Amino acid sequence: MGRPASGPSFFKMEHFFRHESGRIVSLLTKIFGIGNLQLAEDVVQDTLIQAFNQWSFGSIPENPSAWVMAVAKRKVLNHLKRDRILERKSRDIELNLPAPEDLDEIFQEDQIGDSMLRMMFVCCHPSLPPESRLVLTLKILCGFGSAEIASALLSTEAAVDKRLLRSKQEFRRRNLPLEIPNDESFEGRIKSVHMCIYLLYNEGYNSSHSDSLIRKDLCAEAMRLCKLVIDRFPDQRASLALMSLMCFHSARFESRIDDHGALVIFDRQDRSLWNAELIRWGHYYMSKAAQGDVLSEYHLEASIAAEHCSAKDFKSTRWDAIDRYYEVLAEIKDNPVIELNRAVILSQTQGPDKAIQVLERLKNHPRLARYYLLHSTLGELYFRVGETALARDHFSRAVELTSSKTELNFLAGKLAQISE
Repeated sequence: MGRPASGPSFFKMEHFFRHESGRIVSLLTKIFGIGNLQLAEDVVQDTLIQAFNQWSFGSIPENPSAWVMAVAKRKVLNHLKRDRILERKSRDIELNLPAPEDLDEIFQEDQIGDSMLRMMFVCCHPSLPPESRLVLTLKILCGFGSAEIASALLSTEAAVDKRLLRSKQEFRRRNLPLEIPNDESFEGRIKSVHMCIYLLYNEGYNSSHSDSLIRKDLCAEAMRLCKLVIDRFPDQRASLALMSLMCFHSARFESRIDDHGALVIFDRQDRSLWNAELIRWGHYYMSKAAQGDVLSEYHLEASIAAEHCSAKDFKSTRWDAIDRYYEVLAEIKDNPVIELNRAVILSQTQGPDKAIQVLERLKNHPRLARYYLLHSTLGELYFRVGETALARDHFSRAVELTSSKTELNFLAGKLAQISE
């Protein structure tokens, strides 16, 4: 996952800032303490604004990451040298501040990775509600905006902002230690870490960003965070299964969007465009994940993705096997999206009428009320059975619920097809 070379587009620069934000905030929080998270965020914001202003009107440095780290280090040094400011903040800033001469060691790459891992685990502290853990990780480590977090969690932007405020207040009140637990709380905490990585990947794979259905940069960020966890905890089977799942999904990137930027539905994707190396990595991580008696939701989802990637064509897909995986997945994970996905499989094994029955029951589920894929799927199924009026209604509703230009173009094509 290389960093931007000189002359990146704004889209790449946006990803670079998101990527560096999580790295530097984690490192500075290790210096100033979790109670001073806002101070760390302020320093990072100031650093990235300086980078944007300079790079927008001049040349981008050969190593942008090193440049940003050097500026951040200089700003930290200034904070450490301002005795009067530190004195006024003495009640807030921890007493174990490093000496200025120690900053070079603290800013080493291995220390940055360690800081990010510690931040991931503290964001998933059991004193915080599960939803807050997810929001904090997505915001602090991954640089998500409130709108993107709301989309990932099927929530609202206002609710996300309130949760962020309350969570940061709790951080400040408790001044939680920035550490990875080594007691019985570890398993619960790492499950929250996995969920955050999973949501980050999903936001990239089915982006809420209006200009792009797939944001490969976010998916790469999720895989990078997962690799950090795997490197530190190589025997965590759920981490390996999650990486396997992301490899399988990422392998299909190039076939999901055509040369004109239009969405290509799964049964029409050119499988010769699938990335064979990523599929091999998916199988590699799956084989590692299978060594033991752990069965997580990521094992099941990776198995489903593996079935798709292993089939030589759409018709030869083992739909019955996939349906069994979804059946078990629904038993261990309470999420209506699973039932939606399973309904798509039912359309292959038992026909579209059976799938429509399931989806009509799901329409009133509160978590799917504004989920455009539910209506897009119903539109497709009704079109298959000849119910064009109902198909048009559901495609039109899906148009109202998505801001993705790629998806909007796809839906417009469907509506035009119905009108022919």
